[in-house]
Amino acid sequence: MTVTVKSISAINEEMQEIPIEEKRIGELPVELNQLLGAARALRPAHDFDRDPADFQRVLHSVRD
Repeated sequence: MTVTVKSISAINEEMQEIPIEEKRIGELPVELNQLLGAARALRPAHDFDRDPADFQRVLHSVRD
């Protein structure tokens, strides 16, 4: 799954209704896809049963 302007707009219209400027909506897919890529890369090191707060610690250990 790739985050797109269309998916962000659809989710926002259906659930959030947060006013987002057109320029910002264009930037969000880049940032969200980078975050998604990082989360996917850490799947083997950060299993489902870990505390979400551990994500940052795991991320730093993978970068080193």
